[in-house]
Amino acid sequence: MASSSRAIQYTIPPREDYNKLSDEQKTRVSEAFDLFDSNKDGLLSYEEFRFVLRALGFELPKTQTYDLLIRYGQKPPNWPLDQDCPPVYRLFNLSTAQAIAGTLIKQRDPKEELRRAFRLFDVDGKGMITQDDLRRVSKQVGNNIPDSDIVAMIEEFDASGKGGVDEDEFLRLMMSKK
Repeated sequence: MASSSRAIQYTIPPREDYNKLSDEQKTRVSEAFDLFDSNKDGLLSYEEFRFVLRALGFELPKTQTYDLLIRYGQKPPNWPLDQDCPPVYRLFNLSTAQAIAGTLIKQRDPKEELRRAFRLFDVDGKGMITQDDLRRVSKQVGNNIPDSDIVAMIEEFDASGKGGVDEDEFLRLMMSKK
């Protein structure tokens, strides 16, 4: 089989990190892929792949996702075998998306992830999660926690009695659960 010296060699990313993910993490990756595979062909365009990464909490610069496209993007199934495929037309299959996401997830800094979660509660940047923050998030996720439980949670984890759980208390609490 002859190949042109300028033909792009597609590589398959290693799946070791993906294989080490929890079942829940694997499910999240697959669900994100399915959600953004708009035409349900089992392949993602560059833009769809960027949406998958965002859904998984990754805001990679375009240059970094473009590098992934260059390295791991594959020719569409109907692309002529003897022709090079420009990056703009390359696609990611489920296995490739899983491998890339697995590597990114395993590289995450757990403390930075918890800080990001803290900011989801503390949307106005006051430096603590208050009862009002818990009520708001509880309603947003459709899990209306009784007010007495919200008060009890804040009181239990507010070590200094300031009326809310600050970032350090939140980190200690969440890291102790791991």
